Amino acid sequence: MDKMVLIDLETQDFSVKTGIFEVACLAVEDYEIVDRLYLGKEIPGYTGKKNYGFGFYNISRDQECIRKFQAFMQKYPYPMVAHNCSFDRKFLVYYQWLPEDYPAYCSISAIKKADSTLGSYALNNLVRHFGVAEEVEHTAMSDIENLYKLLKILKPQTWKLLGNHGRN
Repeated sequence: MDKMVLIDLETQDFSVKTGIFEVACLAVEDYEIVDRLYLGKEIPGYTGKKNYGFGFYNISRDQECIRKFQAFMQKYPYPMVAHNCSFDRKFLVYYQWLPEDYPAYCSISAIKKADSTLGSYALNNLVRHFGVAEEVEHTAMSDIENLYKLLKILKPQTWKLLGNHGRN
C-alpha cells in the first residue's frame, strides 16, 4: 500500500466505554511520513506513569479533537492502518470519529504475510526482533512511530481489508 494513515489510540482499558485518551496519526506516502497529528490533553500535576492514556483527559467526545482528527483524515483520505486495527477502529467508530465503512487494515495480518516465522506479532516483540526500539512505551505517538519503522522495514505486500465491523 503506497498511501496510508497509521493510527494508534491509548484507551486505558479494552472496553470501548472507557474512552479515548490519546490519538496519534502519521500520513504516509511511499513509506515516508508526510504529516502527523497528535491529540491528547495532559492532566496538570499528574505524577504517575504516562502510558496507556494515564495522565491524560478522556477526549472521546472532545469536539475540538474530533474536528482536528476528521480534518486530518479529509486532508489524507487514505486507508487507516493500525496494529490490531479492529481494536482502535471500534473506538473511533463508537465515538463517531470515523464512519463505520471507512477502509481499515490491520498491520498484524500484513506483517504475518510478510514474515510468517515469528512466534508473536505483538508490537513489543516486533520492535525488539527488528531492532526498532528496546521496548514499547505504550504512548500513542511512540507506538505509531515504532509501527511506521516496522512497516518501512518490511514493506508488506498483502493487506486484508477489515469487514464492516472491524473483524478479520
